Amino acid sequence: MPATIVRRTAASAAIAVVGATAAFMGQPSAASASAPVTEITVSSPLAQPCNVQAAPDGSQWFIEHGARRLGRIDLHTGVIVTVDLPNVTVVPHLPVAVQLPGAFPIGPCDMTVPGDGNLWFNDQYNNAVGYLSLRPPYVVHEIVLPTPYSVPMSMATGADGNIYVTQTASNQIAEINPQTHAVSEISVPTPVSGIIGGVAGQDGAHWFVEIAANKLLRLDYRTHAIREYTVPVPAALPFVVRSYGGQIWFTESGADAIGHFDPATGRFSAVSLPTPASVPIGVTRGVDGFLYTDESVGNKIARIDPVAMKVVAEYPVPTPGAFPDEMKTGPDGAIWAPEFLAGKLVRLWLPAFGTDPGVPPVSGATTLAQDAARLLGVGP
Repeated sequence: MPATIVRRTAASAAIAVVGATAAFMGQPSAASASAPVTEITVSSPLAQPCNVQAAPDGSQWFIEHGARRLGRIDLHTGVIVTVDLPNVTVVPHLPVAVQLPGAFPIGPCDMTVPGDGNLWFNDQYNNAVGYLSLRPPYVVHEIVLPTPYSVPMSMATGADGNIYVTQTASNQIAEINPQTHAVSEISVPTPVSGIIGGVAGQDGAHWFVEIAANKLLRLDYRTHAIREYTVPVPAALPFVVRSYGGQIWFTESGADAIGHFDPATGRFSAVSLPTPASVPIGVTRGVDGFLYTDESVGNKIARIDPVAMKVVAEYPVPTPGAFPDEMKTGPDGAIWAPEFLAGKLVRLWLPAFGTDPGVPPVSGATTLAQDAARLLGVGP
């Protein structure tokens, strides 16, 4: 059994309470056909929001990479709950884990909900994957991966129920049983592939992207057989991969495009984005069947017709230089993306989605002073 780190979060540290120094009241502007994009402040920019994840109870979770925190927004009440991750590191050949002061800006960047009642996340600094219950009290558990310094980057639940984590530095894929916590590691054939991403396909396999090798990778669930496919666009820098209707979609962050691969025919195609140097990071399918991607440098959200294979609209993000990334469809049917450099989440709602449920005033965002103090090791 891999080593496990357990941390019980105190209520005062886990819940950001509205008060004189810790509160934030943000009233998102109403979404409309003329102004479909709104922003919600969840932290200071130092916290670096970098991913979002819908939970079965209708809440929206997010990651604060720089602050080493997980956050939860109750979309009915607007209350933000934050959960701090342990600042410990496991050093090879030492008998105990070492507790380190302050926060370290090498935190989680991906998460998944496999159906065991927990939220699972990666923790690059601790070379671990972690989990916590989706209900309070929020107790963080971390499972250290067998290969030291493997840099777990991306994770997703497979169609077989296991969790698949990319170990980018060690060029491996970790397969984790969420029930037994057993970990097995699978080597990637291409050296220094830059394996990242991950999504459950509909063909009995899990799909990944290799950002350095410019390839897609297919891992058979049953046999662990691996097949790789070279992306035809040179230096496309594939980053995030998704599977819809048996088709594979992925961002080409170096080519300003959304790539498409048909596993049945082995053919590639792509949708070019109209904004130069847009650097798309995430891609998701909306409830209207269209694809959406965040243009992290272009600071926009693009809407893509997957049948016509073209961009039909682009929506600017209100905050300049916000760097939206890792977008997903939220529990309310909206398109959500974290703003890595702004401490906000951006939300896109279009009439095609139906009737907008809206978002209540949000309370509990951390302030710049709080995050700066914690990063310096002098905060709570």
